[in-house]
Formats: sequence, structure tokens, C-alpha cells
Amino acid sequence: MDGLFDLDAVANATPRDGGLPAPGKRSRLRRESQLSLHQVADACDTGEETLLAWEQGTATPHGDGAAIYGHLLEALDARLNGTAAPQPSPRLMPDWAALGSLRHEIPTVAPDQAACRRCQQPTAQRVGGNPQHLGTRCPAPGTTPQSAVPAPPFTLTPHPTPGPPRFVPAPRLPHSTPATQHLLYPALAARRYSDGPLAVLDAADHILQAYLADGRTRPCPARDLPALLAWALSSPLGAVPIRAEGLPCGPLLVLTSTALAHLGLPTTAPAPAQRHPRSDHPLLQQIRAIGWQSDDEGLGPWMRLHPSNGDPACDSIHLALTSWGAVHRDAWNLSPDLAPAQLVAVLGQYAARLRTPIGPPGACGRRLMSDLRPPPHRHATTGALVAEGASGALTSVVAPACCEAPPGHQLAHQRAEQDALADTDVRWWRPPTPDETEYPHVLCFAVNLHHFADSNNIRVANAPARHVFHPDFDPKMPGSWLVDLSPLTLNPLLPPAFASSGLAWHTTPAVAYATLHGVRPQPVQAWLRPGPTGPYLNPWYRHLRLARVAVLEQLGLTDELDTGDLLAALANLPQADAVHRALLHALHATAHDAFTALAQPPTHPDQAGLATWPTPQHPTWRPDVRAAVTANARANLHRKLCRTSRDGLFPLAVAEDHILYATRTPDLAEITDVPHSGFKIGLSPGHVRPVAVRSMDWYRARCAEDSNAAELLKSACTSW
Repeated sequence: MDGLFDLDAVANATPRDGGLPAPGKRSRLRRESQLSLHQVADACDTGEETLLAWEQGTATPHGDGAAIYGHLLEALDARLNGTAAPQPSPRLMPDWAALGSLRHEIPTVAPDQAACRRCQQPTAQRVGGNPQHLGTRCPAPGTTPQSAVPAPPFTLTPHPTPGPPRFVPAPRLPHSTPATQHLLYPALAARRYSDGPLAVLDAADHILQAYLADGRTRPCPARDLPALLAWALSSPLGAVPIRAEGLPCGPLLVLTSTALAHLGLPTTAPAPAQRHPRSDHPLLQQIRAIGWQSDDEGLGPWMRLHPSNGDPACDSIHLALTSWGAVHRDAWNLSPDLAPAQLVAVLGQYAARLRTPIGPPGACGRRLMSDLRPPPHRHATTGALVAEGASGALTSVVAPACCEAPPGHQLAHQRAEQDALADTDVRWWRPPTPDETEYPHVLCFAVNLHHFADSNNIRVANAPARHVFHPDFDPKMPGSWLVDLSPLTLNPLLPPAFASSGLAWHTTPAVAYATLHGVRPQPVQAWLRPGPTGPYLNPWYRHLRLARVAVLEQLGLTDELDTGDLLAALANLPQADAVHRALLHALHATAHDAFTALAQPPTHPDQAGLATWPTPQHPTWRPDVRAAVTANARANLHRKLCRTSRDGLFPLAVAEDHILYATRTPDLAEITDVPHSGFKIGLSPGHVRPVAVRSMDWYRARCAEDSNAAELLKSACTSW
């Protein structure tokens, strides 16, 4: 424990009767001690989300975890009040090293006497683990200070928590010597960003070179990770807030395999146990020596490092390690053949048009949502208001309704299949009719940004759902409704409007679409989110759409092209500039994967292996919004299919955004140019583009295999 206590003289202190302080005091003690959430969580061997729930009173610690947390709070209280707390036993001792330099100021009482290091008189008091009287003066010889009397032992009845065994990280290795120099993060007002948001670092001939987003290069003198972090903070790297009411973004350092080797770091990703933020991985050992740590997610291809007494939200440096899987082996899918100058060009343009990359595109897209509607933010250590926030922001952690909870969530555990939301993407196919078998071609086309299109109109509430019975349907009310939409019957040559039959749970966009076809819904019950609602995704939609238009123009693709020229330009896209094509792919992945990120499972090492997990403590974790987007996209696609069927054209197969029709020619205009077609060739979200042409014999062979041909083409053909 970094020398805080003399472990040979530790008493077997047990938790104290009376439990923990009130939730408000727990947070106050941490803030007044100028400790971050991560530091206290690290000291208690738990996660930031769990600790935040303890502070807010929404969760209660049990067993040894409660005892360790109680001892830490008691020690902080003693330090602030100039008193002493009882020494805990080794089993219940917090990891004091996580508190940084504060660990040398913790006052405690030991069961035995030792000579004070100032006056040499016997004392049971300890300061930072050393025998010393409290206060600035020692008592007169022969007197016993009142505070030297040991406090009653700390007791708390343990309550074992049922469930699978929790992953226990490797114990932190003790430092042989205390850190001699801590790396401080500059104050917000002192930060400068003239070198851009990021740098790609690559080593050659024993020289570490930094490639900047504006095309410049500069040598980096760092030989280890602490020196690299110091270099990054001394350089004007980083990005201003996208909105003035939000937070700036710390610099991103992309490290190639040669850069990792130059810095003395492993070039291969660690095993799962070593990824834990409290493991003894060499990378973590290096940064602990300067008073830094990783965030709650620990180590990975993308990671966030920050001072132990800082705020991860605004005092961080982001790392992307290419040989660990970042950029080349994740959803970015950038070619490993890109030179460092090309790699920084892709990431730099992405940062200029959207935001600084901080993970895979889906994570960037989800973070962009809150960048454009930033919530107010107080510094995790000082409590100072560092971001005012904007109207319409999501500020509350909202638990999903039981029907909305994604698989793996605690609310979805042992839930019956029919009690989950029925709104899914269309995945459907049918055999061709006798007339269609006479057509020689089967044409596949795709809808541009299927889920992204029209997502700007989804209404979102910053409030939890309320359970009501027999409500009247309101198309402007976000929520989920238990309703029977089977009265809607359409042509059997069309896919069903809804993926359900009988009573089922549907989101508001799905039920609203049923009303357009004359259905008068009569919900049995619902989970509704009343109160102020609005199109939360609207600024995100506009920001991403404009970025995409700009990149398409760089590739020579504009709305001014006539249909023939546009189709020719799309066909030649694989031969276009590699950097611009990679950037376009990244933008599309951002728009698509951001919705998946709204409901992704937790990635914290303490929760990732759980059979069921609680609601992540992020206001933008909203599976209800993702479900509404999916239902809205399905309704829009079904509406276009219905409209096109008025000209006698019916789809053969559908797989989410890929659609197959039987045609006489291989020309997509045969579908888009009919009088009532719901589809239009173009570049905008919701427009369509050709993907592939196959023969009718090929399609019939897929039907004989009981395969959805649209799914096969969606997986096999690259459409952009």
C-alpha cells in the first residue's frame, strides 16, 4: 500500500456500526479532498459508475466493498477535521496509492505506540503511515492528546451479493519510491491548439517523428510514455469545443508499432486481465510514476489517460495504438498500407469536419451527439463549472423500460420473447411469381444511410419512462406501446409492415405509421416519457450531413450531376483518392454505428464479463432512441415499397437497406422512373444507389437454398 501503514502493526479493525455517511456527504468529502471519481473508485477497487451510484445513493455497497469505502470516507473526514481514523485491517484497506500525494496526509490511529518522528515521544497517531502527532505542534511531555485515544472499530454487516463471480484484477505493484515529479495538465484558460487536434507518431532510424493534421512534421524527443505525454501537453495540441457551451477535447496521439517499440511499450495488445485499469501492465506502471492513470475503461486499442487528480472529461490525452487494433482492425477499417502522412490526413480531415476521433466511428458519433447538445459539466475534482451546457441536452441517466432493455441488461434477464420490442429492420424474401420468372435480371440497390435518413425528426425526452394503462395514442409522445397492429393487412407480395402479429410492444414511430394506414390503435399499456420533448438528433444530423456532402464533392460526386454521370462516377469510386474514400467510409460508419452505440453493453472490465449488467451511467445511453430510429427507418422503407407497388412492382427480397427487384433490364431506372416510384437515384440520405445485378436463375437457386439473396449481396458487395 505504498508505505502508508506499517503492516506489521496493523490492527484487525472491522467495519463500524452505523453504516456509511449520507450520500451527500460522501460526494462532499471527495470534492473537498480534491479527488476525482476515478481516484476514489481506484482506491476502493471498483468502477467510476459504481462509485457515482454510491455517492448519489442509487446503489448501496455491501460486504468488503462497503467496509473499504467506509474506511476511505472516514480517513478523508479525519484529514479535513484534523482528527484520526482507525487503521483498517489489510483485507479492508483502501488502495491509498490511488489518492496520489494525498496518501501522505491521511491521519490514522494505530493500536500500538511508536516514537513520534518529530518529538520522539510515544504516540499511536500516524500521518501518512508514519508515527507523528496530529497538528503542527506535538504535546508537552507526559501529556496524552485526546485524539490519541483509538476510535471505536468500524463495523458493517456484510451482505453477499448474488450472481456470477466478479473479475478480480491483478494487484497493483507497490512503487519502490514515491513519484518525484507529477505531470500537471494545463488549466483550461492556458491551453492552445495551433498544432491541431492530433498527431500520428512513427519511428524510423531511432527518431520519433510526429505527423500533424495540417501536413507538417516535427521530431518528438520522447523515449518513454511519460515523456510523450509531457511533450503533448507542451505542444499546442487539442481541439476547442464544437460549441462554446461544451468541453474541449484533449489531443489524440496515434502510435504506430514502430512508435510503441521506440517508447519501450508492448506492440501487441494485452490479455484481458492486463487491460484492467488497476493491473500491473507496463504502460500503466509508466504513467503511475507521474501521477497519471487510465480512465475506467482501462487499456485497449483506444484509451484515455489523465492525471489522477484530474477530470477525464476535460483533462485527458487520447491514445490510439494501431498494432493493438485501432484504426486498421476496427470499424475504421483503414488500410494498413496507408503511410503516416496519409493516416494523419484521414483522421485530421475527420476531426476538422466532425470531431477528434476518440474510438471507433460509432463511439465518435455518439460523442458528437452530446458535443452538439452539450450538458453542463462540473470538474470531477474541484466541482468548478467548466461547461455551461446548451438547451436540449440529455442530462439524466435514464433506465430503459423492460421492453426496451437490450439483451444482457438486468431488465432483459429472463424476459419472455414477446415482452421485448418488436420493431426490427426488414429481413424478408419470397419466391418469384410465374410472371417474374420470365424476367432475366434481379437488380439489387441500397438506400443511402437507411437509419440516418429522417432521424432528425425523432422526438426524445430527457426523462425516465412512466408506466400507464390504456392510454390514448399520441404520435408526439416518445415511448413504447403494447398494442395490436395486426389489423393492418397489405398485399402478400410486400414485406409485412411490422415484425409482429397480435399484441406486441412497438415504439411511437411504428404505431404512428399504422395510423397512416387507417389503423386505430388501442394500447393496453405503455411506457411513456412525457414532459418537454424535441428533435434531439437534429443538430447532429445536420452536422454529419454537411460533412458528408463536402467529402462527396472532393470525390467529384454532387447533386448537379445528371443520372448517367452520377452512376458512372459511382462506378469509378473504387479508383478515387484513397484518403477521401477512407474518409467517406468513416463518415458512413459514424452515421450508422452511432445508433448501435446508443444501446451497447458496458465496456468497463468489471462489468464486461457479467451475465447481466446494470444501466450504464451515461445520459446518451438510450436504447429507446435506437429502437425509435429503427422503427422509423422501417416505416419509411415500407412506405416507399407500398408506393412503388402501385405501378405493379414488388420486391423479391429485403435485407435492412438492400432491396431486390425482378427487372427486364439491368438499369435501376426501371424501378425509379415509374410514375409512383418511392425511390430516387441520388446521393442524399434516403436516396438509392445501384449495388449489383444477378440473373433470375441465380435468384431461384438462392430460394431453393432457403437463403435471403438480399442478405447475401449486402454482405458480399461493397456499395461505396
